[in-house]
Amino acid sequence: MTRLTLNRDGTYERVTRYPGRQDAAETVRGRFAWQSNGNAVTLDERGGGQQYAVGEARLILIYPDGGPGGSPAPNRVLTLVPQTATRDGLVQTLERYRWSLESATDSQDRVIEALSPRKGRPVVFDFSGTRLSIQGSCNRMMGTYQINAAEQLSVNGTASTNMACAPALMQADAALSGVLVKPMQVELDDAPKPRLRLISASNGTLTLTGQATPEARYGPGTLIFLEVSAHHVACTDPPPPDTRCLQVRERHFDEHGLAVGTPGEWQPLHENIEGFTHREGERNVLRVKRFNRTPVRPGASSTLDVLDLIIESEIVTP
Repeated sequence: MTRLTLNRDGTYERVTRYPGRQDAAETVRGRFAWQSNGNAVTLDERGGGQQYAVGEARLILIYPDGGPGGSPAPNRVLTLVPQTATRDGLVQTLERYRWSLESATDSQDRVIEALSPRKGRPVVFDFSGTRLSIQGSCNRMMGTYQINAAEQLSVNGTASTNMACAPALMQADAALSGVLVKPMQVELDDAPKPRLRLISASNGTLTLTGQATPEARYGPGTLIFLEVSAHHVACTDPPPPDTRCLQVRERHFDEHGLAVGTPGEWQPLHENIEGFTHREGERNVLRVKRFNRTPVRPGASSTLDVLDLIIESEIVTP
């Protein structure tokens, strides 16, 4: 059995289960492209370059040689399954996007100032497996989550980093943590862009917008460790004049979290690390996910680094 999901952002997910086999399903994610005639799609190399003709409520796998003996091959027609708001489908959608807080309102549709997004301090939710990570206005919160049959979100076992910020930012984190103590109803829209609403028992609403995760866009990433210098440096080949870059070097750690080997050479990083905000005078060691971009936009790096975890932070005295 094969299930192929084509998403609005040009990505796909193909899940294949084989009859008589008890092992896990084979899941492939990548990007697809429409053919110039507009009636067929082609999967990228992760999907073996498969082509599907698009018909009324169905996809038909195109065999280059017309199938064995020119006859139709079994199970080559995929029929449209209406998208339902099942729990599993909801969880899969949550995991495909990074959710940025757009607004917070009470039961009278009035803005909740304590929870409202602040310029330069986005609040971002990341769902992965049973884990929920939230970059708050100041600190990062981590815990586990569940969604029950009534599509209510419950967050448990939360912990937080302990950085000191302006009082208003720390109060915003506390307000958000307070809201997540009790289950919240989940509502999800996917048009014209993904939008997630979390509704409290008192009818307060957090509205978040989704951006496809790097995994959804580029496939699995590779974990690496980068040390980020406390100070920016001049870029070696900046597009605009006087551009400043992060200075980084690669680090290595064993399975016990102990530093091993010799750090790599310092070098300027010409693109920021997604999800990481550098503060001048602060040295950090980060665990990041590195993704290979396909295709590469003109002028962009062939790789993308995304923050996974802050390992160390240190204020460096000039």
